[in-house]
Amino acid sequence: MDNREFNRTVAKLMHKSCRGCSVCNGYGCRGEVPGMGGKGQALTFINNFKSWNEIEVDISGVDLPLLGIAPMTGVGQNMGNVYPESVFHNYMVSGAKKAGIMPCIGDGTPDFKLQSGIKALKDNNITGTAFIKPYPNNIILERFKMVEPYVDIMGVDIDSYRIPTMEGLVSLEQKSEEQLLELKEACNKRFIVKGIQSQNDLELMIKVKPDIVVVSNHGGRVFDNGEGIAYRFKELIPELKKIANEVWVDGGLRTISHLKKAKALGAYRVLIGRPLIKATAVFKEDGVPYWLKQLK
Repeated sequence: MDNREFNRTVAKLMHKSCRGCSVCNGYGCRGEVPGMGGKGQALTFINNFKSWNEIEVDISGVDLPLLGIAPMTGVGQNMGNVYPESVFHNYMVSGAKKAGIMPCIGDGTPDFKLQSGIKALKDNNITGTAFIKPYPNNIILERFKMVEPYVDIMGVDIDSYRIPTMEGLVSLEQKSEEQLLELKEACNKRFIVKGIQSQNDLELMIKVKPDIVVVSNHGGRVFDNGEGIAYRFKELIPELKKIANEVWVDGGLRTISHLKKAKALGAYRVLIGRPLIKATAVFKEDGVPYWLKQLK
């Protein structure tokens, strides 16, 4: 299947919630949230992609970083209902296992979104990482108990307190130092915080000191400030590496060059989102291995 046929198939299967653009750079799906697009004018989504092209990094002799699947839910809301939620997660986790990359499961409302990810990990006999939305802490702690038997790493996605797909449906909140320390203390796995993108976030992480941090702006789905993640990553990672055992990144990474730039800048792991949705839509449990083969 050539690239043109692949993208036409994506658009058809996903009922044009993904337009099947030849380059997944944010222009074709501007403002389509719910959907696969970026918030508002999609400037953040667009500039994430552009920043990895533009940033100058010496990648000679650099190999690939470790890879993972970004936490994604809402097949009905965002992906044209290409498969039932539980089926999609099973395909994604099965594909991750085949490809030898880390599966990450996400959270959402209704609860079957998180439950589908947990079931996929259990059914495929593999552990992964769970990211919980920034609910009040009592709810997060309940969800920690739900995911704990099936993951090696768990934590909270702090930037998603303003995500449009959950607005008005549940109570989400911007987390304080005290709240994050409470979650870290209660976490029986390695504690991860995702959504680090500003100096204020950095100062918060210096106080909390999670095991792992993820520099991320949610693929441009929460804020439309237009700040490309590669530049934010380059700025933040020197200090983040002093306080966390691992620093991960996501947002707009599409090519071998992008991945090597992330590794050269200091990324331990890179999370991939939209490209794996597209590959899974077409090739089901073979989608993640297909993407990895095409990447290489």
